[in-house]
Amino acid sequence: MTVYTKTITAGLALLLAGAPLVGTVSADDTGTSDGTVHFENADGSLAFADVDDITFGNIDLTSLSDFEPIATNNESGVVEIEQTAANPSGTYEIKVQQTDDWKNAGSKFVNKGDLPIQYNGGSLSESQTFLSSTAAPGRGVSKQVFNHNSGEFSLDLRGTGDLSSGLNKDLTSEVTWTLELTV
Repeated sequence: MTVYTKTITAGLALLLAGAPLVGTVSADDTGTSDGTVHFENADGSLAFADVDDITFGNIDLTSLSDFEPIATNNESGVVEIEQTAANPSGTYEIKVQQTDDWKNAGSKFVNKGDLPIQYNGGSLSESQTFLSSTAAPGRGVSKQVFNHNSGEFSLDLRGTGDLSSGLNKDLTSEVTWTLELTV
């Protein structure tokens, strides 16, 4: 089995009194995002080609009625897998996990468990399956939109954790994508 990992940074700003809750994700695998995408392709027949940012829209926390706001690019965000060998074979699985707390300039402000990103209703504080038991794609790049199986990326605001330390700050959290290939 070959395992590839890609880490991206999820960004979020929690605000009150008519100000928006804004979230974006910029790709980076070093832990500190500079807006670039870095991939390390080991030997194998499949690897990540690209993973789009996860973007959360503007949400007014003072009149919030939906405690699980959905990512604004849930229908358009794409995970791309690229063939790196002439004849890929076997099956692959893609998992996604929120791997860090919410931070601002490196300082922790909100625990990931208090403000988890979810996929398909499951908290990304634990690894969630994005795609499973899929036959290796043919030549070129295979794309899967975020909602390919009616799944949704969302924020879980139903918890009892204290989010006040994150108000009026731009927050980031890491999200790691893992591709496992079984030949």
